Amino acid sequence: MNIIPLIILFCMAFALQYLLTFLQMRSFMSSYRNLRQRGRVAIGKAKGAFRAGAIAMFAIDGNGSILEGSFMQGVTVFARVRTLRGFEGMDVGEIQKKDCQRMHLPAPVTKAVLEASSNYRILMSGGELTEEPAPLVKAANALKRLVPHAETE
Repeated sequence: MNIIPLIILFCMAFALQYLLTFLQMRSFMSSYRNLRQRGRVAIGKAKGAFRAGAIAMFAIDGNGSILEGSFMQGVTVFARVRTLRGFEGMDVGEIQKKDCQRMHLPAPVTKAVLEASSNYRILMSGGELTEEPAPLVKAANALKRLVPHAETE
């Protein structure tokens, strides 16, 4: 069996994945830049290990009122940033789950919007944001706890 075509196919798939990821990040950064030009930006995310994740962003004025919102939701590199309507004029720190339900937002987007609101409240009260470990890091930590460590003398 000739392995060279398989290696070439693997390299092409890797290059395509890289290109699509680059285009997705460029789209995200362009949207972030547009929001940033309008004011400060509150961002929240909902991680999805094997399901759709989401990122929500809000341009806010000096009083915390939402000027504009956008979100990205999906599992693949084909997810693109879309406008998030319905929050304009609301105080970002006062968004509640019922506001998201009223707009019929999907669960990951709702989680991301609520995290953006929470992040804003934490930062405005002088707190510091903590990053939740990624799913693979959680799994690795769980495995470390299961495996007994040899004591060193």
